Amino acid sequence: MNGTAWILSYVLLWATVLVLGFTVVALLRQIGVLHTRIAPMGVHFAGEGPELDAPAPVGPVDYADSPFTLLAFTSPTCEICERLKPSLERLGRGYDDLSVRFVDHDAEADTFSRFRVRSTPYLVAIDAEGMVRSRGVANTLDQAEEMLAEVLATAAGADAGTGALAEPVVQL
Repeated sequence: MNGTAWILSYVLLWATVLVLGFTVVALLRQIGVLHTRIAPMGVHFAGEGPELDAPAPVGPVDYADSPFTLLAFTSPTCEICERLKPSLERLGRGYDDLSVRFVDHDAEADTFSRFRVRSTPYLVAIDAEGMVRSRGVANTLDQAEEMLAEVLATAAGADAGTGALAEPVVQL
């Protein structure tokens, strides 16, 4: 009887350890989810990129094709970039006068150098005259939309009444 109680307590102890181990793993996964949800608000400037209100470097597209061009610098190894890319594509389709272009690090490393971009996902908003209107690291769609809203508000103030960008065509 004495040996049976010892074996039973040993089995219960190991079962408890396994349950606690699975609980720790589940909680560690939640840290990643919380980190994604509690991202800092607003695009943050990381001390890199082109100068604001200065001519943009020669880029992969002609800036005059659209009133605003949003260059999204991405990398194939960037998980945030992969999650953000479909949302940015929808954002580009949502505005008639906005062109969203992706610059992939592997294919266009020279463009990264000209724009002085060292981290991804990095966004640069450029107007039709080729002037940089906003730039920074954006880890969420909310940050990208905030950047776009800031650019549009500035453009609306400068173009009072001309309607630099039309209202979105679709709801996101």
